Amino acid sequence: MDVKSLHFQSVACPRMRTLVLQATDFQSIVVDGIGVWHSDVILAPIRNKRDNITFLMKTLKIMITNQKITESQAIGQIVLVVSKMSRLFYFSKDKYFSVNFPFAATETEEGLIYSSKYVSDIDSGITSQVLSVVSSEDSFNTDCIFEFADPIATIVDYNLNFWSFLRELLLYEDGYIRYDYDEKHQDGLLHPLNHYDIFYSSGATFKIGLKQRIERETIIDLLRIGSNCHFLRTINTHPPVIGDFT
Repeated sequence: MDVKSLHFQSVACPRMRTLVLQATDFQSIVVDGIGVWHSDVILAPIRNKRDNITFLMKTLKIMITNQKITESQAIGQIVLVVSKMSRLFYFSKDKYFSVNFPFAATETEEGLIYSSKYVSDIDSGITSQVLSVVSSEDSFNTDCIFEFADPIATIVDYNLNFWSFLRELLLYEDGYIRYDYDEKHQDGLLHPLNHYDIFYSSGATFKIGLKQRIERETIIDLLRIGSNCHFLRTINTHPPVIGDFT
């Protein structure tokens, strides 16, 4: 499917202002606005699994609470793509990025309900419980297994599925990819103005250069299982380097 055929359409929803990016083989793509007050959450760097879990839980809180955001307040968008793949996309002026969304999204009369294999309704309570565990330097970074397990056991006393839910987050493949238009750090072919960053940890990340700025639909199409593949093209340099992802 040609990505040019994708388009945004406003739709009514009882709980929030929602946009749906329509395509014939998509089940749904839901868009929520990013306010200035979300920028510390959405634009914070992701460097490890703990950062990614924190980011995912805080994003769910934004999506669950559905704060009203006017066009003048919005600095970007959160897009949930539910198809053969499920991914969250985050769009701001010069940065787009995406992670795997390991949950199901079900539309009801009251709005969207998010669920997992172990939790039928992911709410603000369980996201706060996860954040309390992963944000604790004493428990999460400890060398002692009991100091890590004790806070989890305390929560499991009244939420039996919590450990299974947390384990799911610790083990899931996050599939991080980011597009940058980066004037500040541009450095020829070593750090192209337009590029993808693949993975997030310092030991695994690498860049793929792009010839020009891309549209939001391009990265969605790149990661959509039903799309034709995008190809790497070698540019004419000595020695040859991969510099064009089209």
